Amino acid sequence: MNDFIIYLLKVNIAIALFYMFYRLFFAGDTLWRARRIYMLSAVLLSFAYPFFSIEGWLQQQETVKEFVMNYAVLPEFTVGAVEQSTFFTVNNLLASAYVVVITALMLKLLLQLVSILKIKRSGHFETIQNTRVLVVEKEIAPFSFFGTIYINPALHNEAETAQILTHELTHVRQWHSLDVMLSEILCIVFWINPATWLLKREIRQNLEFLADDKVLSSGFDSKSYQYHLLQLSYQTPDYKLSNKFNILPLKKRIIMMNQKKSSKSTALKYLLIAPLTFSLVVISNAESLAGKASEFLQTEIISVPDKPNKANEQPKPKVVGEVQVVGYGAAKTKDEKEPVVQKVAETPNADDDETIFTVVEDMPKYPGGDSELFKYLSNSVRYPVRAQEHGIQGRVICQFVVNTDGSVQAAEVVRGVDPDLDAEAIRVINGMPKWIPGMQKGKAVRVKYTLPLNFRLQGGTEKKQTTIPEIDPQNAPVIAIDGAVMPKAFNLNIIKADAIERVDVLKPVDEAHKADLIQKYGEQAKNGVILIITKR
Repeated sequence: MNDFIIYLLKVNIAIALFYMFYRLFFAGDTLWRARRIYMLSAVLLSFAYPFFSIEGWLQQQETVKEFVMNYAVLPEFTVGAVEQSTFFTVNNLLASAYVVVITALMLKLLLQLVSILKIKRSGHFETIQNTRVLVVEKEIAPFSFFGTIYINPALHNEAETAQILTHELTHVRQWHSLDVMLSEILCIVFWINPATWLLKREIRQNLEFLADDKVLSSGFDSKSYQYHLLQLSYQTPDYKLSNKFNILPLKKRIIMMNQKKSSKSTALKYLLIAPLTFSLVVISNAESLAGKASEFLQTEIISVPDKPNKANEQPKPKVVGEVQVVGYGAAKTKDEKEPVVQKVAETPNADDDETIFTVVEDMPKYPGGDSELFKYLSNSVRYPVRAQEHGIQGRVICQFVVNTDGSVQAAEVVRGVDPDLDAEAIRVINGMPKWIPGMQKGKAVRVKYTLPLNFRLQGGTEKKQTTIPEIDPQNAPVIAIDGAVMPKAFNLNIIKADAIERVDVLKPVDEAHKADLIQKYGEQAKNGVILIITKR
């Protein structure tokens, strides 16, 4: 799905959650300023939180780093084939309908702005009760828009005019028109989301509550003010963007004027917006974090010793903590179902030019950063024609080493999909320009990187990896390599195919043969023996 569409979905979800949170905890408060801050913050955070990432912070935590960051993994790059697109698709039609509604709502907003501009040109400025206002000759309800108060003083006596000016000056001095415009734009962009319209209503009403509170706190009689509001029952529909003196619903405004004031300590609960925002950030990052962790845990990467053993030297298994390092550079954790790369037992020596690191103090960098790397991949990767014709797609996991001079070496596919896709991935990696080498203790060192290349086609079918069927653990055969019996938890997937000379499957044909197998390979050999002979 398009990243921009995902972003819009996240914003809409956040707006709905913030609005429900507001209705649940704050709708009955009389802390008008706190409510205004909450609603404005909710709108801004809804747009901003998808850009917050906790992935970098998590990778700085040692426990998470040990769990996930066994190999330096670059961001996954998706390769798509260039296809002829047609406009009349369901997605394009829906997008067009959405844009049409946005355009209509935008035109409506412009018409409202024009109507206010017309009324402004028809009036003239005067100073009434030490306040500069725009006097309008025709019958209108008093209102304000940004820094201007619109009023027909002939329709109101002196006391009523004083109440109106106090009310509208509150809107002007606190820049309430900015809130109004923000809520209008929000409804235009996200018109399909009911929460945006409900939030707009709450924003507009709260502005009136603020202005009403200012009138009453200025010493005006509450009952006379409320009667004044009821008398101004008319309302012109042309100036909906303005802050009107008699905005409906009047009933709710009068109820709020007579409601018991909330204590100042109630404002502390507005701090709950912080954990709500953090929860949204975590949920927003959950997919990428889970995908990266899954990629590390599910990618069948075989750890090959950087320095090969001497000829005919049998590697001896050794145990370090809970990690069993079983010959051939492979590592297995206890009771583990999928192969996972573990750190080697010894600490790499930065003074050894042949040592290959997985994590160093200053990791290698592609010239210009990840954005330039993605640009290089975009310009270099070509989707193989045969793979396109057969609808083959999938993720190719490659590894390569960045040398001390920045050159790329030892590119290999550790989990392939198709020979053509695999070959294309290796070709592109080998053609990379020199990197900025990694540094350990102030010295340039060799570092191994993993690069996932995701080949995707519209309507294609992902080619699945062939997996070995699970064996019944109660009746599992013995696995032996060059005559040495392997542990029960041994995984055949850790052995490279090009290291195998042949594989013999020994099944007991009679009791004598079974006894012979048991004598050589142990009691479990009664279920058979998988004997792997390596090329050594």
